[in-house]
Amino acid sequence: MKKKSKISDKSSKIPSPFHSIPHKTERTGVAVLMHWMREIIKDKQIDLGLPDVETSAEDRKMPDLLIYESRRSNRSLCVIEAKPPYFDVFDESELKEPARKKATSRKAKYFALTNFKTLIWFSTEKVNSLRPEEEQIIEKYDLSTIENLDEIDHTRYGKSIKDSLERFLSRLYYVHIGKEHEPKHPIDEFLILRIHERIRILSNYYKKIISDTCHKYPKFANKLTKWFYDQGWSFGWHDRDYDKASRQTAYLLANKILFYNLLQAKRPNDLDPLEIPESLTKGALLQSHLQGYFNTVLKIDYETIYTTDFIDEVAFPDAKEVVKEIKELINILRKYDFSKLGFDVIGRIFERLIPQEERHSLGQYFTNADVVDLILKFSIHHEDDKVLDPSCGAGTFLVRSYQHKKLMNRRKKHEDILHTLWGNDIAKFPAHLATINLAINDLSADENYPNILHQDFFTFLVGDEGFD
Repeated sequence: MKKKSKISDKSSKIPSPFHSIPHKTERTGVAVLMHWMREIIKDKQIDLGLPDVETSAEDRKMPDLLIYESRRSNRSLCVIEAKPPYFDVFDESELKEPARKKATSRKAKYFALTNFKTLIWFSTEKVNSLRPEEEQIIEKYDLSTIENLDEIDHTRYGKSIKDSLERFLSRLYYVHIGKEHEPKHPIDEFLILRIHERIRILSNYYKKIISDTCHKYPKFANKLTKWFYDQGWSFGWHDRDYDKASRQTAYLLANKILFYNLLQAKRPNDLDPLEIPESLTKGALLQSHLQGYFNTVLKIDYETIYTTDFIDEVAFPDAKEVVKEIKELINILRKYDFSKLGFDVIGRIFERLIPQEERHSLGQYFTNADVVDLILKFSIHHEDDKVLDPSCGAGTFLVRSYQHKKLMNRRKKHEDILHTLWGNDIAKFPAHLATINLAINDLSADENYPNILHQDFFTFLVGDEGFD
């Protein structure tokens, strides 16, 4: 008898967001953008040619929007290509490559891609010359959080989109006339942007799958309810609950993959580069394949990060779209040489992986570092003093304690400092983050095992059977 996966195969038949058809098409959305951009150019007296919108439904070579160098010129300055919000704004085949070709054929210096949530501004010349991806992008603009183009005229979306378009058009003009230079972006900024886009798309899929599976299968709903309880939350069958579960699933998976790449770069003799066969399309097979790599890490340690539980099973449904997105995330990370990244860059990547506005919705609260430093000044008198944070969250107190101890004795070894720091959190996600945030201080250390536990603090024992 064929064995079923823990999440029924039926979940893969759930219609994905890519199959929903909004009442307002992208063409309608582009027309709205054109109207707003024309208003901005006129009201702010920006000397750019008024944008034109695509006029032929059959001619696929026409750009969605075209901005000219000035009111007196018919020379193209910037081509804009748009897709609905559920599209990846970095999509090569549907967005970037068509835009590049159209900009090149019109000798436009720039092109931009948008899904009405984000707008990415590219240099045509840098893309054509195959410069590193982070050098191709001039700037990124967060337009809105819209998911359905039917709501594009809604005040909460319209205002944020128009404000961002004004910043884009002003910057486009000043860079074009040479009044401002094209900004250079550090590698972590671009990497975070790419990871955020993958997490967003994955979360949308997971939310649909989790909600549908919960309503169809009581056993799954009971497991999810228990998982919420174990994190110190309550599950109320609300939309925000599915959103929280889906984002936790996506962030935990992204963290695991990213941390593996960082660890492998620092310890190439212990770990193999993470590679996924192109032919692999099943979620269960992808999970098994990835777990093989993660099990190698578990032989070293890092149990808090790589030990699996119920929510990890949710990350690998047999839905081709989800498998494709996970593989794309892995392929993006493969393009970076993490061995050359310093602790400061790696730290910024993990610190900014979760946007500030999302932390509270995920149930995470972070104490201001200045307040933490003040408290630690009164608490740590010697580099060997032990520190215990029973509700450590992402590890702010422990990470700052590490830095204080390092300043007290710069010769103090990474592993010796870790032996003096202990943390615990009832929720998996913050415990996971705290472990990573301490470990990345020295990924090449042989004994790089933060003492972070994931359980209820009030169940701990002391002495030989628990904390010592």
